[in-house]
Amino acid sequence: MNKIDAFHLKVIAIIAMFLNHVGHTFENVWNPPLWEFTYLTIGLLTFPIMAYLLVEGFFYTRSRWKYAGRLFLFGLISLFPFHYLFEFNWSFFNPINNIMFTLMLGVLMMMACEKVKNHFLQILVLIFFILASITSDWNLFGIPIIFGFYRNHGKPENTRWVLGIICLLMMYLTFPKEWTATAAVEWLSNLGILTVIPILAAYNGQRGYSPNWVKWGFYAFYPLHISLLLFIRILIFHY
Repeated sequence: MNKIDAFHLKVIAIIAMFLNHVGHTFENVWNPPLWEFTYLTIGLLTFPIMAYLLVEGFFYTRSRWKYAGRLFLFGLISLFPFHYLFEFNWSFFNPINNIMFTLMLGVLMMMACEKVKNHFLQILVLIFFILASITSDWNLFGIPIIFGFYRNHGKPENTRWVLGIICLLMMYLTFPKEWTATAAVEWLSNLGILTVIPILAAYNGQRGYSPNWVKWGFYAFYPLHISLLLFIRILIFHY
């Protein structure tokens, strides 16, 4: 009997996200190949789980516009800490948007797909939103993962195929031009996305523990933890 509910999935995603971001924040301090492997492998759990829960929420939320609006709001709140934690060497006026914007675009993409039932038109919608998310976290891969889960909603057995295809695409597009230890570790760490398959296979489709503080806490954790990591890095390393 499957014993993992939505609350457990959120906890797993939050822990993996935190470890991922700790690795990214301090990758220049620790052994780079080790941290590349650790944070990319563990971190690759986070977005597919969030995408899966996003699709689940899309079909059960009372207002999809409010759903997208909450993601947009927390994306704005996260804008400054995300930029200065991960993209501090970029111009702020040429930013990489955080994961909340990717998820928001995923909701809008699913809303658009519901309006057009034709498969060809849905592919055009998919392409449009991939292009719209190209400067967001998980750029080329985020929207296709959400689309794959959306198209296979109610068919949990197909989750492995969605993630398998995405994994192959990631490995193809990130194939190293020159083989070094770091490049090899980073490339092989793409396989980490496959570890999501058994986790989602154990999902029982239940919400689990879900008071309001859990709902809003899940949103708030994102800007809070990246702000904390940014503060710690500035305090210790002055950048």
